[in-house]
Amino acid sequence: MKAIKYIALGIGAFFGGRYLLSLSRASNKAIVSVSGKRGLISAQGINVTLNYNIKNPSRANLKITPPLVKLLINDKLVASSTMQNVEIPDSIKDSKGRISINAFSETGNITTSILVPWLSIVTISPDILSRLQSGDTAQKVQVSIETLSHAFTSIGDFPLDDKTTIQL
Repeated sequence: MKAIKYIALGIGAFFGGRYLLSLSRASNKAIVSVSGKRGLISAQGINVTLNYNIKNPSRANLKITPPLVKLLINDKLVASSTMQNVEIPDSIKDSKGRISINAFSETGNITTSILVPWLSIVTISPDILSRLQSGDTAQKVQVSIETLSHAFTSIGDFPLDDKTTIQL
């Protein structure tokens, strides 16, 4: 009887350790792919539309809060999104508004629009303003995008942050 108890504990420890390892991998290896394009130019500023896809290469199922997205030009914050502006497909959205990512899968296109005010751009550089207004593809502006969210699992939660550089 004692042997069965130790065998059961060993099996439980093995599967528990395996699950914890997959959670650790998920926090270190969750991949956020970001692409963006310049949208409408209005009196308030320039609208930037971002598409991103979160990939889960681990065995753990994750639930993630809608990400807060920050746009930085020359390491200076020019705009940030609100979590209400994030468009999450219904197929991956749970009842609490979180993003559900199953093991070894991805979210698909999640979009958000961010308004970059004119004042934010002008304070950084007038050259960037003219390049953003230009339709010339050779004059693209390099933008850093920080994605900040929180991942929830059955045994705990952890921050899920990513920084990507794209051309607008």
